[in-house]
Amino acid sequence: MEIEAKYRVEAADLGIVAALQNLGIYRLDPAPAPEQQENVYYDTVDARLTAARYGLRVRRVGSRSLITLKGPAEVTADGVHRRSEFEFPGTNPQPTTWPAGVARELTLALTGGATLVPTVTIKTQRQVLYAQREGVPVAEICLDHGVLGVGTYEQPFSELEIELLSEGVHEDLVSLASALSLHITLTPEPRTKLQRALELRAHA
Repeated sequence: MEIEAKYRVEAADLGIVAALQNLGIYRLDPAPAPEQQENVYYDTVDARLTAARYGLRVRRVGSRSLITLKGPAEVTADGVHRRSEFEFPGTNPQPTTWPAGVARELTLALTGGATLVPTVTIKTQRQVLYAQREGVPVAEICLDHGVLGVGTYEQPFSELEIELLSEGVHEDLVSLASALSLHITLTPEPRTKLQRALELRAHA
């Protein structure tokens, strides 16, 4: 289960957050370097995954590739998203090539075994800050900026996500967002990056 809060922010505000060392009771420890992500999303020609509110992507970061399948999200007014998530190393989006398991069987059932084709590409530079409470990492604060790509058309975005780690609880999301709002303006974002890219595609 993935639990995270998503916010639209100004691009300049990402730099303000990146410079912080503490947020209230939380210590912030930055990852060694930003990630350059290329996310290619896939669906059937007749959009069966989208109709079922699922998203399937292949993410490439340097020489590493991950396949991720995400289920329908429950979204609250304050921008908190909860959804199932399956993730494993791989480069081939066709589920017939995946290891046996829930993700493979679920995707085959959703698609009827139809071939998957690329739909949109999202390129993101992500800087991660690990929020520690009493020395225990409880959340990742992801500072994202990049472009939503539909064919040759690209739209820039800036976004901040707070994602709970295994030791984190809902109160950590609330406390971190409250502390961040003292430094920058956070606008809850009910839509995922994929949803926003697909909206662009529908009008392209």
